Amino acid sequence: MRNKTTIHITMRSTRLIPLLILISFLTACTLSDQSLSNDPASGTSSETDIQLTPTPSPISASAADAPVVLDTVSASPTPRPTRTPWPSATPSESIDSFIRIGPDNIPDHINPLTGLPVPNPALLERRPIIAKIPNYPHAVRPQSGISLADQIYEYYLEWGLTRFVAVFYGNDVTRFGPLRSGRVFDEHLINMYNAIFVFNGADKRTFDYYEEKELDTGYFVVEQFCPPLCRDESMPTYNNLFGNTSQVHQLIRNRGLDDSRRDLSGNFFSSVSGRDYSETDDVYVNYSYANYAHWIYDPNAEQYIRYQGSVDNVDGVSAKYTLHTDALTGQPITAANLIILMVPHDFYHKSSDTEVFSIDLTGSGDAYVFRDNKAYRARWHRYDEHKPLVILSSDGRNFPLKPGVTFFQVINRTSEINQIDQTWVFDFARPPDPEN
Repeated sequence: MRNKTTIHITMRSTRLIPLLILISFLTACTLSDQSLSNDPASGTSSETDIQLTPTPSPISASAADAPVVLDTVSASPTPRPTRTPWPSATPSESIDSFIRIGPDNIPDHINPLTGLPVPNPALLERRPIIAKIPNYPHAVRPQSGISLADQIYEYYLEWGLTRFVAVFYGNDVTRFGPLRSGRVFDEHLINMYNAIFVFNGADKRTFDYYEEKELDTGYFVVEQFCPPLCRDESMPTYNNLFGNTSQVHQLIRNRGLDDSRRDLSGNFFSSVSGRDYSETDDVYVNYSYANYAHWIYDPNAEQYIRYQGSVDNVDGVSAKYTLHTDALTGQPITAANLIILMVPHDFYHKSSDTEVFSIDLTGSGDAYVFRDNKAYRARWHRYDEHKPLVILSSDGRNFPLKPGVTFFQVINRTSEINQIDQTWVFDFARPPDPEN
């Protein structure tokens, strides 16, 4: 056994997080920029002089020491053939300690992205909205509305920066953002969720890519439509464009487009996790000196709570973490499932002032799932271009996700993974620069 490495952070929340109460039910069915070269403050100056400095891992261990985990849940990943009608719009008020939902025949009042009932099932009769939300510069935090997203993806953007894609489905959100530009990676998520894409424009290369992929741009919602996307003029910064989900859906209906429910089934949710796991208190995800995060398991909330790097860790030893909260709700960013997706990264375009990455979220790849203070090796797989990716156990069966929000950290498959005792560290590896 290696010696325990002590990891210091400058801030750790003492705030009590309300206990998430999982409400279940009994059913008769089978449950089985514009580029970021723009300065966010002025919108004009370049950020391309940023020099990448890898963020050293606070621990050093071999990824081969990671536990191999087998799961005993048996569930088919095949798409459900039909939706199961629910006769009442009011879910059961009884509390059941055991939940088992999916992967197929999910009742209409259950959110297939969280495995939980929603207060207003009518919201699930619409398409999901995916929104591009920045995570840099540090001043954009706290962002608005992201604690109400059902799923969130964080991925590498350019020059050491990351961006969020928030998936809004089971909640209406009066203010989400700020909103920033699209990238070629977003095409995967647009197709996976059959989504309405909300963003703040994109450069010509990205729009050409969307056209090449034959995306339906009628479902694109950009800045020129206010509402639903309006700038908050009280904020003297470029990052001041925000959206409203109900107004986005109204705009789509006004265009005469189909905003009806799509089949988003495929994942399996269970209040009981798998066996053969390792205990996990801390997960670090380091993309660069500029964007790095620390997830800490809170046994009271039974969730992972996100602490965000709040300063540029240029020298590699000056990391500082602050509780990541939501400006709209005041709540911390939490996850019932924290999933690391190992995905091939390559350059789509590279010049002296521009980086555009191709992130190939097709086929399948390795994944690491953290739930209930436990770590599991897993796999991600896309069975269908127009269905969400499915999380599988290492033996190929559906992994039992915990009902609740899932946060996906998308990193290069060549990234470094270190684990010692109850701490895991994922250090993002940039793909090699293309030859000039």
